[in-house]
Amino acid sequence: YILAHLRDVSKEEEFPEGENGDLMMAALHISRGIGVSGLERKLGRGKVVLDIVPEEGRRNVNLLTDEDWEEILDQSNVPEDKWDELIDCFRDWVDPNEEHRLNGAESDDPFYRDRGYECKNAPLDTVDELLLIKGFTPQIVYGGPSEVEGEPPYLGIARWLTVWGDGRVNVNTASREVLLTIPEIDEFAVDAIIEGRKGPDGEAGTRDDGFTSVDEVIAAAGLSREVAHRITVSSYKYLRVVSTGQVGDLAVIVWCVLEYQGDKVRVVFWREDTASKT
Repeated sequence: YILAHLRDVSKEEEFPEGENGDLMMAALHISRGIGVSGLERKLGRGKVVLDIVPEEGRRNVNLLTDEDWEEILDQSNVPEDKWDELIDCFRDWVDPNEEHRLNGAESDDPFYRDRGYECKNAPLDTVDELLLIKGFTPQIVYGGPSEVEGEPPYLGIARWLTVWGDGRVNVNTASREVLLTIPEIDEFAVDAIIEGRKGPDGEAGTRDDGFTSVDEVIAAAGLSREVAHRITVSSYKYLRVVSTGQVGDLAVIVWCVLEYQGDKVRVVFWREDTASKT
């Protein structure tokens, strides 16, 4: 229902009362590049909670510059002395040759020989694939304690990354943490973006939410024109749909990434998580 109305929904139209009205509001927000979360429906003895968020609110790991990587690793509390090795090992994993970077590792490195596989020499297909690359520990990828006692824990970089999209960040839906990984965007600019995307009424979840142009973002946040090529405001070609089914104290999460093009929708990724107690 929501996807079917993305092309024709308008903030000027009257929405029906009840559930369909909520769905139309969700369609309006997504059409403006804004994610929606917490759509809840009763189903038998349980309920289903649905989130639909443009995937462009994350950073495309395959298109990150070295400067992008440094911002992401810094944001995740990865010590600076690890950055060069992690970045070079990533580059060696995805580049089409076996030429070593200064701090990198190609297929002849003991790390890969001992594990019995070679560098992919191609872009990542999933963010989880980072775990195959030398230096990218589960703690760095998903979060966990630092190896150094007394140092802050790793926050995990996977939550901010994707393998879909053209590399521009949709500022209408990106989290504060993702916005802070964009070079040249500081905390003051992020505050202005988060406040500005609430719309003229200053209230999130209403019809006027979201910036309508990159120029509007730049003006509201006082950004340099150099940032324009890094951001977008309405991209929703890829949508992350997370459905959580709950019955009693059990929950099952199914999530997927959809490629949306006009009247065509294609599933590009699908995952089901096992039931767990809530």
